Amino acid sequence: MINWKLKDVDTLENQGKWNEAKSILIKLCKDNPLEPKYFIRLGFLCWYLLVEGHTLDGERVNSKELVITLEEVTSFGLENFNDNENFLWCFGYMIFQFPYFGDYDSWEKKGCKMLERAYRLCPNDPIFKYSYLGSFPNTFKKSTVELLNVQAVLDYRFQGTGLLSQYFKDIWS
Repeated sequence: MINWKLKDVDTLENQGKWNEAKSILIKLCKDNPLEPKYFIRLGFLCWYLLVEGHTLDGERVNSKELVITLEEVTSFGLENFNDNENFLWCFGYMIFQFPYFGDYDSWEKKGCKMLERAYRLCPNDPIFKYSYLGSFPNTFKKSTVELLNVQAVLDYRFQGTGLLSQYFKDIWS
């Protein structure tokens, strides 16, 4: 389990200071190239701003820069964290939901395969299981039991007040 708290980044995200948060995360990635937490947080920030940026308060961001950063972080992660269940899960989720990465169909399939891999690595993890099974909306009815299993671990799994933690707490609460 990753502790998602990054006090300075969480504060900046909550203040809508997207560019400052992004800069800190870029520095953390450069200073800690083998720590997936920072790459996941940076990728999620870029993805979220691309998906929801038009509805958010705060400073304006350059969409082209976000796409470039997201592509770079994704590429680096695929090369270096392809066996890390947290990277596979979060990036698989993002890619599956809104694939800002190129060819929609091939990236959507890639996202699903990443969700499957995270689930196969940790089959008893309710977050990974729910995300993977939920990627098949026509074949998997999201059961109350599965959702309750996810809800039982939300506060523990998504500590902190940053965008990533708040997003998953909000969608699964």
